[in-house]
Amino acid sequence: MQNNPEIENILEQAKKLAVSKNHEYVTLEHVMLSLVRHKRFWKCLEQFGTSPEAIEQDLLLYIDSQAVLVSSKGKVKEPRKTNALERVFNRALTQVMFGGRRTMATIDLWLALMSENNSHAVYFMQKHGVTKQEFVLHWQQQYEPKNSHFEMNVEQANDILDEHCINISQLAKDDKLEPVIGRETELEEIVTVLAKRFKSNVLMVGDPGVGKTAIAEGLATRIKDNTVPKFIQNFEVWGLEIGSLLAGSKYRGEFEEKLKDVITALESKKNCILFIDEAHTMKGAGASGSSSLDFANMIKPAITKGNLKVIASTTWEEFYDSFEKDRALMRRFYRVSVDEPDKATTVKILHGLKPRLEKFHNVQVADKAIDKAVDLATRYMSDKKNPDKSIDLIDAACAVERIKDKEGLVVDEELVDIQVARIANIPETKVTSNASDKVKDLDSNIKDKLFGQDSVVNEVLERLYVNYAGISTPNRPMGAFLFLGPTGTGKTEFAKLLGANLDMHLLRYDMSEYQDKHTVSSLLGAPPGFVGYDDSNLGGGKLISDISKHPYSVLLFDEVEKAHPDISNIFLQMMDEGTVTGSNGKIVDVKNCVIILTSNLGARDNENNSIGFGQELEKTGNEDKAVKDFFKPELRNRLDLTVKFKKLEPIAIKKIVAKFINELRSSLNKKNINIIVTEPLVDHLVEVGYDPKMGARPLGRKIDELIKVPLSKKILFEQLENCHLTCDLFIKGKKRRVSFKSHPKTTVSGGEVDENGRVVVNETQN
Repeated sequence: MQNNPEIENILEQAKKLAVSKNHEYVTLEHVMLSLVRHKRFWKCLEQFGTSPEAIEQDLLLYIDSQAVLVSSKGKVKEPRKTNALERVFNRALTQVMFGGRRTMATIDLWLALMSENNSHAVYFMQKHGVTKQEFVLHWQQQYEPKNSHFEMNVEQANDILDEHCINISQLAKDDKLEPVIGRETELEEIVTVLAKRFKSNVLMVGDPGVGKTAIAEGLATRIKDNTVPKFIQNFEVWGLEIGSLLAGSKYRGEFEEKLKDVITALESKKNCILFIDEAHTMKGAGASGSSSLDFANMIKPAITKGNLKVIASTTWEEFYDSFEKDRALMRRFYRVSVDEPDKATTVKILHGLKPRLEKFHNVQVADKAIDKAVDLATRYMSDKKNPDKSIDLIDAACAVERIKDKEGLVVDEELVDIQVARIANIPETKVTSNASDKVKDLDSNIKDKLFGQDSVVNEVLERLYVNYAGISTPNRPMGAFLFLGPTGTGKTEFAKLLGANLDMHLLRYDMSEYQDKHTVSSLLGAPPGFVGYDDSNLGGGKLISDISKHPYSVLLFDEVEKAHPDISNIFLQMMDEGTVTGSNGKIVDVKNCVIILTSNLGARDNENNSIGFGQELEKTGNEDKAVKDFFKPELRNRLDLTVKFKKLEPIAIKKIVAKFINELRSSLNKKNINIIVTEPLVDHLVEVGYDPKMGARPLGRKIDELIKVPLSKKILFEQLENCHLTCDLFIKGKKRRVSFKSHPKTTVSGGEVDENGRVVVNETQN
């Protein structure tokens, strides 16, 4: 560590002051007074706008009042340093060493003194408005440039820039940058702004992934190729790494020193363009405590004069949060909007990247794979933007082939299908060319498990076929349906079957939970001003969170008539443009969802007995009137279809009974027990379990009561296993019960209900 004559003189004067006062110790106040009296420091205080005389007077009064410092042993010749002063010297030395310097400056000593917050030395400075952040910057502006920054040569400037920046122009010369396609308009606008005399700074604003950084790299490439105007042909593009400025800046003043070095280096080299990615990080960077002095405020003077040209980039969200609030910073930039490229441009971009991807991954990429990647990414990866999402998709597909360590591998359309299904969290059959195979058997698969509603199934599936054929209306959900009908007719079951057969996740919302106005907001998140608004977990909303996790889903809003009327506003969003916006601004896509609303509207009125031949007419009228009264016209107009579930017929009820029995049979297979229910018992179950007002729901409870309960006792207490059982109806007088007959030597099979409503049972001798 080299000695600084200024520091030595200040300490010597502090020591002499203590001796003159007959003080046994040299304190922080002695050193601060000596520092204030120093010629350069005194002048700097005056230029700062404070009164050094007033600070000097306060320090003298305090020092004279400290009788405890006076030696009781006579005249002091060699006063000692206090522990606090020892800490100050150690802190100052550490600060110098971390800064990579060999000499302690005056400002280092003052900063170390100002860290002793409980001392009167700091108190008197703060009393007169001298704070660390502002005064350090003022000191640097007054003295440090004369000693170092303005004398910087080109070699020193390059060393500083290499330490804290990336030479994008050199990367362009080394052919390490990706080609930029389709951004001629934005590049021309940027070059025009850079040609200005004052405030020649550009702020690119756009969604994440649209290619803002690529535009800056494209400018460097054009400068290399001499395809820019003459005034900018000799310029270099440097990318600033704010993290490198913050790294190692342990003490106040180090960050400012590094930033001043970078700015001075750029100004010394001239013909430089500074690119700041994620420019919103300028706000708050380098600030400490309650001070507003940060990166953004320190760079304002440099970018105002026109000596330094800056290209910055940020997202729209951060733009509104940071730049819009700082009008002084925003006026120094010219805003350039960077929009998402269209499909055709994105395809050109990927074809331009194709040779580099093939070389890196050692694979071949088919042209059709690129076209399909752009198409599928645009359709299913709505949470991201092109070209970033399409590039990610192709890159992921190439990586899958690369890890196979084989030669001659080709990335084709099929591999792209698999990757988009994995990344977008949707079934592979949805995006593959054989999607028709999935929906081909959809009709029979649903009708085999949903009985008595064939006409409803036909209507709904016909609308879904249009979507799967790829000729549906864009920017709308796959389907938006309103299911009407009495309880127990299969509305919820149909939604579940759709999800199961289309490999779609079922998201069910019981609308009885959203009866109050304030509960509706829980779907979209907490509104502004309420607890959890800024919290993505609390304020994101249940609906927003669920769709984000499962973008390919059946959204079932069950018993919608029980919800608050404000719920219809959410449905309007989803059915109109295929999106829904949370309270915190997050937008999720429902274009790959089937929206189903179920309701019992009008069913209660239809239960009333009607007289004469107008019975059916009255029922239909009551139902339609109830729907019109509850749902707004604009919502009804956005529904693809309103279907009415009819009451179940006896044959359908029998088939439902057979379905329950088959489910029971499947659970008994583990114990090797085969069970068959006879037709008389089925008829009895239909008779006692079906209620026209309740639908098929009571059937399950009756089967539990009449079959499962006695059967469970036999299994538990009689050790029933490895047998064939026939369940029959035993009638004795008015009493009816279920009997169980074992067939140890006979295999009993069947039990299905045919089209005529008969139960088919087969017995085979072993």
